[in-house]
Amino acid sequence: MKGANAGKLLIVIFTMTLALIGAAQTNTKYQGVSLVTAGDISYPPHARAAGMVTLELNVDSSGTLQRAQAVRDIPPLTRAAQDAVHQWKFQPAKKDGQPVAGVLRVNVVFNPFNPSDVSIPNKPIPPPENAAANTTRVFQPPDVRSAKYAVYPPDTVASGTVILNVQISPDGSVQDVKLLRGVGPLSSAASKAAKGWQFTPAAYESKPIASHEIVAFVFVRPEIGTM
Repeated sequence: MKGANAGKLLIVIFTMTLALIGAAQTNTKYQGVSLVTAGDISYPPHARAAGMVTLELNVDSSGTLQRAQAVRDIPPLTRAAQDAVHQWKFQPAKKDGQPVAGVLRVNVVFNPFNPSDVSIPNKPIPPPENAAANTTRVFQPPDVRSAKYAVYPPDTVASGTVILNVQISPDGSVQDVKLLRGVGPLSSAASKAAKGWQFTPAAYESKPIASHEIVAFVFVRPEIGTM
């Protein structure tokens, strides 16, 4: 009798082990595009606009950026964001350990100096022109549901671009924020703001997964004032 119970226990343990291995393979078989190096994004001279531009980057299996499509567009600011990301370097997505073409979203916040309302207007991303292509895409990147501007630290005269890698959990909450490019005291202000953002999670084969998205805060020169 004891031998039979021991055999059943071994079968249960073996089955659970296989399930865990299968789950791990499912969760790790796809890794999204990663940003390797990034440079400054210029706030266009004389621009009085502020807000968030979202770019969808198509990166091929060699890590080369093929297209930077604006899916949230602010005409005076979008071109500055697109021109900048074409100078960045990427690591391609991987499936089962092999490099493949992939998509990465970059949210570029043109941050005014201490706005009275820190909530960023956030228009929903319109459906793609080719809806069939969207429904057949295996990986769906995360999307911003709510976002806030960063508040300038007291007495700062700094300006420039802070770039963050925002880790997003399968429920859409921010899990971690990693600094990729900093600008003195503005780095902590940007990180603090991004930690309060909320996302629609990424999906792989229609199942929510952990992912990441790039958030860049472009801080205007303080002397320009609040917009």
